[in-house]
Amino acid sequence: MKKTLLILSAIVLFFAGCKKDTLFEEGEVLYSGSINGYKYIDLGLPSGLKWATCNVGASSPEDYGDYFALGETETKSEYTESNSLTYGLTISELQSQGYIDGSGNLTPSHDAATANWGGSWRMPTKAELEELIDECTWTWTAQGGKKGHKVTGPNGNSIFLPAAGHRVGSSFYNAGEDGFYWSSTPYESGSIYAYFLHFLSDNQYVGCVNRDNGYTVRPVSGVQLPTVTTNDVTNITSSSATCGGNVTFDGGFDITARGVCWSTNPNPTINDNKTSDGNGTGSFTSSITGLTANITYYVRAYATNEKGTSYGEQRSFTTLDPPTINGHEYVDLGLPSGLKWATCNVGASSPEDYGDYFAWGETETKSEYTESNSLTYGLTISELQSQGYIDGSGNLTPSHDAATANWGGSWRMPTKVELEELYNECTWTWKTQNGVKGYKVTGPNGNHIFLPAAGWRRGTSLYSDGGNGSYWSSTPGDDYDGAYGLSFGGGFDSVSTCFRDGGETVRPVSE
Repeated sequence: MKKTLLILSAIVLFFAGCKKDTLFEEGEVLYSGSINGYKYIDLGLPSGLKWATCNVGASSPEDYGDYFALGETETKSEYTESNSLTYGLTISELQSQGYIDGSGNLTPSHDAATANWGGSWRMPTKAELEELIDECTWTWTAQGGKKGHKVTGPNGNSIFLPAAGHRVGSSFYNAGEDGFYWSSTPYESGSIYAYFLHFLSDNQYVGCVNRDNGYTVRPVSGVQLPTVTTNDVTNITSSSATCGGNVTFDGGFDITARGVCWSTNPNPTINDNKTSDGNGTGSFTSSITGLTANITYYVRAYATNEKGTSYGEQRSFTTLDPPTINGHEYVDLGLPSGLKWATCNVGASSPEDYGDYFAWGETETKSEYTESNSLTYGLTISELQSQGYIDGSGNLTPSHDAATANWGGSWRMPTKVELEELYNECTWTWKTQNGVKGYKVTGPNGNHIFLPAAGWRRGTSLYSDGGNGSYWSSTPGDDYDGAYGLSFGGGFDSVSTCFRDGGETVRPVSE
């Protein structure tokens, strides 16, 4: 008769649409399915988390199972501070030694549920224990001869948590009176505590206790933020570095985004600078670009699933001093030509400083810029060449190149072709930098320079500074009064010819 009633009960539950899809006789415990051979219950929690029907090491829901110190995966004959692997370790030490991940919870290799049951089983976090308390009905009862709490979820399904007591030293305490269940979350401050679930017959709460104690573990599976680790930072330069990470667990949902995020402040998030390096689990490499020289940065790997974003360990690094040629800093923009661009104009003390203005083919500034005092205005290409202003390639010779004459070394003015490469291969973003308007010019590798809108000089006046930029090339135009330059501002950006007598800025380059 009893067997017939059980079969009828299962049929009724099936047609009622419940998730209680199987019954077995011992304690008439309902379970929703199994993971890696271990049964679980869907309690209908808001998170969707699945709770195991038994403790780690138990053969039935009423069996107490095994006892573990926090962060350990094997039982012991004695539980003391001296033989605890995690007692006395700060959060940063737990993280650096691989006990916890960037989200502040135990890593799989130090999680008693994962290590003993495998699959997606793990210990619940502090927040998940709190959800179990807040969302469920707790009823003190006896099941299979053992006292404990029947914990009933919003959908009517339930699990049984036996009052398994705990172990300290070589002694066993409070069995049948109290329940002590570990979370995977160490206490945020100090070095000796971790969060746990404690219950008596008439109350239950999540509190903190010494990590060396031997407590039971009830595994969970399903909803969880991803687990991700952060690689070491390598290939550090003055403006870039290489990092990355490894998504070791997807949390039960697809990884939709991953990469690294960085900031000059600790604990960066995806709201700061970040890379996007694909999706899914596994290792990835990230290129961090656009950095400032000689600055300390903080970086963390991140991974996102539909439940949110988690972070790996924090790394820090300091960018190198900027590279220089003959005492002047430059940036490698990753251009196809490999050309290096100076960070400042000739005569400038910072990237935002306008610097000096030169008539084309001249190497000194003037108080007045006119056709009559220009050295090259009106000269044909053949005359420019015969008088030594340009060489056989059609560009200014070193003695008439404002960059070479003023900075020396291998510095020179860019050619028309090199200005066109800068214009076509880079991303141009109008911005205000330290109070100065101009273009942030970002190369294919993510590094950038800033070109201030320094305007130009004609006669004794300065025109359009803050609105326009005019930068010389070393290449004359085909006519007798023009030379090529980069002009920008007012919605008009181009490499085109300008009158040689005008005073324009110069941004040097070098191979």
